[in-house]
Amino acid sequence: MLGCLCFATIAIASSTLDVTKLPRPEFPAPVTDVQPTRVRLALVSSRYHSPADPTRVLPDPAPWAPPRFHGADLQFAIRQPPALVFFVYGRDGSSGRYLVAANVHTRQLRYAFDFVNFAHAPGGGDFQQVVWARESEGVLYVESAHSTYATATGGLNAYVTAVDIVKRRTLWRSPALVANARTFVLAEGYLVTGYGFTREDDFLYLLDRPNGHVADRLLVPSAPEFVRLRRDRLHVRTYDHDVVERLTG
Repeated sequence: MLGCLCFATIAIASSTLDVTKLPRPEFPAPVTDVQPTRVRLALVSSRYHSPADPTRVLPDPAPWAPPRFHGADLQFAIRQPPALVFFVYGRDGSSGRYLVAANVHTRQLRYAFDFVNFAHAPGGGDFQQVVWARESEGVLYVESAHSTYATATGGLNAYVTAVDIVKRRTLWRSPALVANARTFVLAEGYLVTGYGFTREDDFLYLLDRPNGHVADRLLVPSAPEFVRLRRDRLHVRTYDHDVVERLTG
């Protein structure tokens, strides 16, 4: 009975939570030339593995998550230990537009943003949904992408956006084609993201957290799928390789 009461409380809260619909952003072009800073990406090791099943496996949402939000269905959850979780809502598994942050321990919903204006690049193209998110020091970093050829969106796909949580406004947008991996990580002063698709070039990117500029990029053997930070090493799972990298400088 207690579980049912908690679920009802969360469901009611979700219907009254203030949602910020962010205005249509700029869609910067892909980066063409990178001038590395003193902090660089450096390869430590690369090991081949058999390609995995390409079917996307989404994390299971928390059992207490509201099943619907503003008429959209819960698609998946993004966990940020120790106490933060993001719920992504959309019409289906490829149209996530609402990102709702909640506290895992208290089960309270904290804030919500609507990224529908980020979904279609100028000229159209596939829906670029919320893929991954992280929060740090009052800033929300969100990856929006659709797994497709760059030509399908005129090269205007796979962005990271920084949002001021308190002021509810966009701080910056990265260049295009820097983030379509399933995760990215926050490092000291930087974001580490991954981009690649079939026969396109596959890179790991180092983005400045204050402004989203590309500080460095490193070619990897195939499309990055997961990027994880363990101590001082970046562990990157690509389509057919396990790559270990580190930041130098």
